[in-house]
Amino acid sequence: MADYKRKRRSAFSSAPKVKKSRIKGRTDQSRHNIEMAPENDYKPQKNMRVVKGKRFEAKRRLKVVAVILAIVIATSLLCEWLIPAGIAETVSNSIATIGSGSYPAPLESSNTVNAVSKGSYYYVLTNGRIEAYSGSGKRIFSHSHGFERPVLKTSATRALVFGQDSTQALIFTLNGLKSTVDTKNKIKTAAIGDDGTYALVTAADSYAAQVSVYKKNNKLLYEWFSSKDLVNNVAVAPSGKKVAVSTISSAVGSYNSKLLVLSVKASTPEYEKSYQDTVIYALDTSFRGGFSVITAHKYDFIKWSDFKIKEYKNDYSSAMFRTGNNGMAMVYNRENDKTDNRIAIFSKSGELERELEFKGIITDFAFKDGHVYCLSDTKAYILDDDGTVMRSADCGFGAVKICPISQSAAAVITDNVITKIKLEQE
Repeated sequence: MADYKRKRRSAFSSAPKVKKSRIKGRTDQSRHNIEMAPENDYKPQKNMRVVKGKRFEAKRRLKVVAVILAIVIATSLLCEWLIPAGIAETVSNSIATIGSGSYPAPLESSNTVNAVSKGSYYYVLTNGRIEAYSGSGKRIFSHSHGFERPVLKTSATRALVFGQDSTQALIFTLNGLKSTVDTKNKIKTAAIGDDGTYALVTAADSYAAQVSVYKKNNKLLYEWFSSKDLVNNVAVAPSGKKVAVSTISSAVGSYNSKLLVLSVKASTPEYEKSYQDTVIYALDTSFRGGFSVITAHKYDFIKWSDFKIKEYKNDYSSAMFRTGNNGMAMVYNRENDKTDNRIAIFSKSGELERELEFKGIITDFAFKDGHVYCLSDTKAYILDDDGTVMRSADCGFGAVKICPISQSAAAVITDNVITKIKLEQE
């Protein structure tokens, strides 16, 4: 009998098909000339298996479908992790930054309240408007808010603006106003997560405070009430599944604070931690792994998963903090000497990377690509890794906020105009 070499086939390949030409090419004579073994030499084959073509084809198709589903699920989970706000909103925001503008850019206000840098663009909150600009000076959007004491909170793709003691909050993407939220009671503070989930802390009729958590579609997701203590900070995890809350209570001659982590799936807090004789100034959730807790002389980074803590202490008093694309920077200074500053740089996982010194009153500062940009008096500076001045430029009087544009340029914001300055090598 002729020997045939078996051809390797993939499990996802269809069953082999016999060409009709091969069948037609055979003659009856060739069929009859097959040499037969004697009957006595016949030995039955063991473990023989009949392969059915239809069953083989069905298994192949099932494997293909399973692999496709696995790829889709893995891609969805990866996108949820990397892009919690969704691909559509992230792409839409990126498209909105395309284009160019020019500096100086006038501001329709008389008082700049806050400015937040988001990498390729930045928000400017004034006493009358919320605006967004690209690094090239393009005004992406501008909207009137009408709040007497406006506060700006941001996430990866959204901005939330509310007025303290008002009953309304505004949510924006880079395409402008996304939604308006009205509350029964006055808003005390608020926060928004990277996936669009947001939390509002309001007064309550029978409680000291009420925390209401909403999905990105403004549907109420969760409510929590504080019976005695006031809630002074709230932060939403990037996934939107957990919320961190800090409360404040008065003691004899001091204040005590408490940190609680709430889950949308549980009625009781998952985690609690007391801070005696101090006030929690701020909570920040800029990084996915955990959140930052800032007090007068301490910085804690707490993981969302197991609540492990990385602690940092400083004898100076915390003055301000800023987050960047690869970490966070904290400014500490002496209470009786604001010109004596210590700047602590932390990684995205809460590790202390280095400490810098800076002499001079810091009006504002920003952190990007590992460099510190700061305003002091009438000059702007970029500090090197060891705290020395790497670049500097004159920015004139009236500068209140700074937003990095590149490694050698920044947007300097006054109460009525935004100018671009180039920082020269020292």
